[in-house]
Amino acid sequence: MSASVKLRGMAWDHPRAVNPLRAVAADWSRDRDVTVEWDARPLKDFEDQPLDELAGAYDLILIDYPFVGFAATSGLIVPVEDWTGADYLADQAAHSVGPSYPSYTWNGRQWALAIDAATQVSAVREDLRQSAGLDDIPSDWEAVAALAHRCRKTRHQVAVALKPNHAYCNFLSVGITLAGADFWPAGGHVDGAAAVEALEFLRRLAPDLHPLSGEADPIAVSDRMASTDEILYVPLMFGYSSYSRLGFRPHPLRFGNAPVGRSGRIGSVLGGVGVAVSALSAQRDLAADLARTLVLPEVQAGMYVDAGGQPGHAAAWESEVANRQVGDFFLATRASMDQAFLRPRVPGHRRFQELAGELVHKYIWGQAIGSARDFLAAYNELAEALLGDWREEGGNLTATHSLNSTA
Repeated sequence: MSASVKLRGMAWDHPRAVNPLRAVAADWSRDRDVTVEWDARPLKDFEDQPLDELAGAYDLILIDYPFVGFAATSGLIVPVEDWTGADYLADQAAHSVGPSYPSYTWNGRQWALAIDAATQVSAVREDLRQSAGLDDIPSDWEAVAALAHRCRKTRHQVAVALKPNHAYCNFLSVGITLAGADFWPAGGHVDGAAAVEALEFLRRLAPDLHPLSGEADPIAVSDRMASTDEILYVPLMFGYSSYSRLGFRPHPLRFGNAPVGRSGRIGSVLGGVGVAVSALSAQRDLAADLARTLVLPEVQAGMYVDAGGQPGHAAAWESEVANRQVGDFFLATRASMDQAFLRPRVPGHRRFQELAGELVHKYIWGQAIGSARDFLAAYNELAEALLGDWREEGGNLTATHSLNSTA
């Protein structure tokens, strides 16, 4: 006999996303007359697909925090305060990993809960590091460049995820290591000198990287690195703790913090995922109950991480049991999480990220775009057109939490 109620959720297509969702949903629905189906879309669609294409078809939606400005003004998402209590929210806020929780706050309201926490980090194949005689992995970008040049014609190379969206994030990350909190102040332009230096650095680095780098996202790089011996080290990509688990792929990866530069700051852009309830759902109460369950600290540190998830609650990141499952991924990358930079969250950012990513990608790989100054002018023009004065749109955290705080 089939269940009388069906909930549908949309995730992105990776075991880190769908496996824990399905495990927790199966347990949650066991004593309810409810079935839960989780669909998954490719990572590129997760990063770019408009929310209004999803809200009408799904009860629960996993969103990227740059969508929060649109979500808050669209009427498509139910404010979290409408389906949780004050104590629950206080616990979530107090146990945010880095700025994950506040990244979904807009105009004083919460629009999603940080079900998954991520940022850009480094990764190494420990067996290849030892066979290559490396004492340790680089901690700054100059050492990264030296290692990439040394390995450029060897069997074990350095790679960076530089598909356009990720080229954009990497540009921000390197800029932050150069200029720190002042690289991209909320509502302003990027620091021109640091931006040019970051671009030129990435352009010089590119020829020494594994050829997969130019069209790869973090999943593609991690899969290649963990399945072949082609990639020794990645200085910067969004971390997937799945690849540090024994047996997930032929070779486990060891993750660490992202590199620093002369500013002394770790250069890392926040990622992660928030779970939101669709305002168009005919089963809001049930959807909200499942969403609350998914982000409970005992679930996040237990069933969610056990099923392969990368939780958003600090109860998991600080758990010895959870860290043993992922080769200390959470402990080893926590500093990067705590210093992570937030991309703008205004409605125009979805389009901005796409176009800015194309600009950065073309410049890094030597395609026709003119000088670094030409790039900078085009980047700032895009920001003015699509982001506006984003200091006034709900408050931006780039200058208040993630760059001025290490807590």
